[in-house]
Amino acid sequence: MKRKRLARKSFYVSRLTFYVFERGPATNLPADLVTMSWWNGLWLNEAFATFMEMLAVDAWKPEWKRWDGFGISRAAAFAIDGLQSTRPIEYPVEAPKDAEAMFDVLTYEKGASVLRMLEQHIGPTVFRDGVRDYLHAHAYGNADTNDLWVSLGKIAKQPVPELMNGWIFQPGFPLITAEINQSGRLVLSQQRFTYLPNPAPLTPPPSPVTWQIPLQMRVTAGGKVNTSRMLLTGKETAVPLPHDWESVLLNEGGHGFYRVRYAPALPDRLLKDGIERLAVTERFNLINDAWATAIAGLMPLTDYLDLTARFTTEQDKNVWVVLLDSFSFLNRIITTEDRPVFEAFVRSRVGPAVTSLGWAPRSGESEGTKQLRGELIGAQGKLGNDPAIQQEAVELYGSYRLNATAVDPNVVPSLVALLAHTGDATRYDEFNERFRTAATPQEERRYLFSLATFQPKPLLERTLARTIRGEIRTQDAPFLVGATLANVYGRELAWDFVKTNWEKMDQLFPKQGMRRICSGISNLATLELERDVRDFFTTRKIDLGGKSLEQNLEQLRIIVTVRERDGHSLRTYLARYR
Repeated sequence: MKRKRLARKSFYVSRLTFYVFERGPATNLPADLVTMSWWNGLWLNEAFATFMEMLAVDAWKPEWKRWDGFGISRAAAFAIDGLQSTRPIEYPVEAPKDAEAMFDVLTYEKGASVLRMLEQHIGPTVFRDGVRDYLHAHAYGNADTNDLWVSLGKIAKQPVPELMNGWIFQPGFPLITAEINQSGRLVLSQQRFTYLPNPAPLTPPPSPVTWQIPLQMRVTAGGKVNTSRMLLTGKETAVPLPHDWESVLLNEGGHGFYRVRYAPALPDRLLKDGIERLAVTERFNLINDAWATAIAGLMPLTDYLDLTARFTTEQDKNVWVVLLDSFSFLNRIITTEDRPVFEAFVRSRVGPAVTSLGWAPRSGESEGTKQLRGELIGAQGKLGNDPAIQQEAVELYGSYRLNATAVDPNVVPSLVALLAHTGDATRYDEFNERFRTAATPQEERRYLFSLATFQPKPLLERTLARTIRGEIRTQDAPFLVGATLANVYGRELAWDFVKTNWEKMDQLFPKQGMRRICSGISNLATLELERDVRDFFTTRKIDLGGKSLEQNLEQLRIIVTVRERDGHSLRTYLARYR
C-alpha cells in the first residue's frame, strides 16, 4: 500500500510541477522542492496529490468527468466528518501512531475537497500562481500549512489564512440552511452538521463554531439565470432576491465542502421543470444533502422518500449511488413484516430506470451508463425482490457460463449477486467451486464474497467457519466476516460468531483486518444488538488504535436512532405500497 502511495505521489508531483510552471518562467527547479516541517503537515502532501489526480486527469480527458466522480469520494469524507468522533484535518503529531492515523478519508478526500473549494473561490489561475509563489519562497526548505495560505493570500489579495484555518484546524463542516423570510429575503444560516446531537451538555457551553464559507449561488428570475459568489462569515446572512425570482440553488457546481438544507418550498421550485435542469454534481449534492439531513433528524424522512420519486428518470451512476445506499440503509432498519412493502417501494423507484436501460448496452453508451445498468438490476432483484429480474438473471447466467461474451461484463457481478441472494445449497457449492478454480483475481473475489450474501443460515455458518480454518487468505477473511455482518438475513449469526471467535481472529488477522470486521457492526441496527455490541467492546477493553472503533460505534448509534425515531413514520409511509 505504501509503495502504491509513493508511486502515485511521484506521478502527481510531476503533474504538479507542470501545473505550476506551465507558461511560467524557465526554471530548473526539481519537482520535490518543498518538504513539510513536521508530520502534522502530512495532510497537505497527500491531499494535494489527490487534488492533482483529479485536476490532471480532468484536463487530459474531460469526457471522463472526474470531478463528477469525485463527488462519491467527497461524500465518504462527509460521512466521517459528520460524526462527533471526527477530527480536524491537521492536528499535533507526537507519536508514530498519530501520523499513521492521518492516512484516512479526512486527509485525502476532505483535504482535496477544501483545496478544490479554495481553488474555485479565488480562481484556478490565481490558485496556481499562489502555489508557484509558495514553491519559490520555500525552495529547498521546509514549510507549514500556513506558508501556503500566505502565498495564496498574497497573490489573491484576500485573507486566505483566516478563510482556511477553520477548515483545517477544527473538526467537522457546516450545514447552510436556506429560508425565505417575511420580507422576501433569502436568509442563510450556518451551524456545524452532525448526525447526532452533543452527547451531553457541557459547562460552560462551547463557543459557536463558524466557518468562512465560499458560497456560489445561482438565482433564476424572470427566466434569466444569475450566478454570484460570496463569503459567508457570520452565523446568519440575509441576501436580497429579485421580486420575480423563481428558484435558488446553493453550492452551484458542487465544489463547496458543506451541506445545504432548503426550506420545504425551495426544492419544489428548483425541480419544477425536472431534475435535468441541474448539473450532475448539483443533483448528486441535492439528494445526498437531503438524505444526510433526514438521517440527522433535520428533515422528515418521509420528505426524503417523496424526493426520491423525482429521480426515477435519473441516468447518472453517481447520483444513483446515493439513492441505492439510502435504500440499503432503510433495508437494515425495517422489520421483517414490513419488508414486502419496502420491496414494493424500491421497485417503484428503481423499476422505471431498469426498464429504460434494459439488459444489454446500446451503441454509443458511456461506460458510466453500462455500469449503472448492472447496479440497478442488482438493486431491483435484491432490495426490490423482483421475481422477473431474478428469473432473467438465472437465464442470463446460464448463457454466460456457456459463453462469457454473451452477457455484458458490467451485468455479470449483479447476476452472481442475485443468484447468491436467492440461492440454495447446490448453488452455494457451485459458487464455492467457482471461487476455488477462478481464472482471474476479479472472478475469485466475486465468487468469494457472494458466499456472504446467501440467505439460509446454515450456508452462512459454513462461510463464517471457513474464515478461521485457513481456507480463506487472512487479507480476505476479515472482509468476508464484515460482509456477512452486512447481510440482514445473517447479521445476528455473524455477530455471535465474532463474539465467540474474537481472540482467535485477533491472532490470525492483522490489526487492520480487525478494524474491517468492526466496520460491519453498524449493520446491527436494533437497540438490543447495540447494547450487546457496546457491552462486548467495553468489558473486553478492546483497542484498535485511532478512532475507528469509536466511529463504528457512533455509526451504529446513528442507525439505531433513526430506527427508533422514524420507524413508525416509515412504516406508515410504506403502507401505501401494499
